[in-house]
Amino acid sequence: MLMRIRLVVTLCAALVAGAAAAHHSLSGQFDTSKHFEIDGVVTRVNWTNPHVYVFVDVKDANGAVQTYRIETLPVAMMRKAGLTQQKLLGDGRAVNITAHPARNGDPLLGYMLVLKMADGQEVQFNAVPGAEKTE
Repeated sequence: MLMRIRLVVTLCAALVAGAAAAHHSLSGQFDTSKHFEIDGVVTRVNWTNPHVYVFVDVKDANGAVQTYRIETLPVAMMRKAGLTQQKLLGDGRAVNITAHPARNGDPLLGYMLVLKMADGQEVQFNAVPGAEKTE
């Protein structure tokens, strides 16, 4: 019996440790001292936890399209900000996004700080580094 209890405790501890390791800190994955800005069209939204991902097609200087993968908040916090998957997608929703760049050097990965939509809605998720703070 004691052996079974130890086995159950060990398995539970392993599951909890795996879940804790799967979540990352913002500053561990993204350079929070820098930001970049893109203008593009939302082509896909992964509306799942632990973080929503917004995929944005952006044309470069030569007219080639590059797809950015922008991480943002969990689903519940996106809803609290007045956003839904349908609202983000729209019919070729044009957006302007300010984001932190990835620490791993991936130029097409970022963490969303500010979302501006063509209809005028603007959602600020986090402060932009170096931006003037207004009170």
